[in-house]
Amino acid sequence: MALTSGNATSPGRLLEEYFDREDSRIEERQRDLRQVRDLLGRLGDSSPAGPTPGVEPISDDMAPTVVQRLIHESSGILRNLVMVVDAGPALDDATMRDNQQWIAAGNVQRTIYPAQALDTPQGLQWLRSWSTVGEEQRLLPEVGSEYAVFGDVGAVALRGWGDVASGYVLIRDPLLISTLAAYFDLAWEHSHAVPYAASGPGDERLVELLGMGLKDEAIARFLGVGLRTVRRRIAALMSIHGVDTRFQLGASLATSRPTASVGGRHTR
Repeated sequence: MALTSGNATSPGRLLEEYFDREDSRIEERQRDLRQVRDLLGRLGDSSPAGPTPGVEPISDDMAPTVVQRLIHESSGILRNLVMVVDAGPALDDATMRDNQQWIAAGNVQRTIYPAQALDTPQGLQWLRSWSTVGEEQRLLPEVGSEYAVFGDVGAVALRGWGDVASGYVLIRDPLLISTLAAYFDLAWEHSHAVPYAASGPGDERLVELLGMGLKDEAIARFLGVGLRTVRRRIAALMSIHGVDTRFQLGASLATSRPTASVGGRHTR
């Protein structure tokens, strides 16, 4: 009777191979994002000779008017990268109404939110309300900056990358617009679909939310169940998979999934 090596199929070896693959994927994604971010910094940086051509600072008072104009000028896809849901240049009633009508006219709005947007009732309500009007949504554990790209006609972005207190700029430079769009598309490719209640089985949604690093309270609020229910379901999953910690649960679930879904990306 032939004997096979236990190392080839042991749980420890499988976990080691899984983490090696994930480390490699994460490093590749981070390298891609750093390269695009460095390019954005060079393109948007002011020089001693004066402001960057095609980049114009806009006041807080003028920002809603600028956004409304870009909405009316553009068509196709609006790419929206959001750091916070309770601040920005397009939160007045008139601009949001124009934005919703723009989506209703058949245009596409894609928005990437930070996972922490699910931590508060207000943030969750915001995501649900925009999902209702047709916005396509994804989540990232963290979002590095904030901007909106209106087709190929213009963009509104934070004046300082990642600095929500720096004010906003209007961007008309075609190269910078296309670079912002490329950065967004790369981030979209590696983000999570928002696991709304109708998107799949309950335990699958629960695991997805756990994988985003959300707290139990945020998971309970998102799923519309009690905190004790969430913790009971997590404990049940741990018991089923014979593990003692949530980290072990995540590793066990990851190794039991098909290779195509191991990376954590989901499509609509």
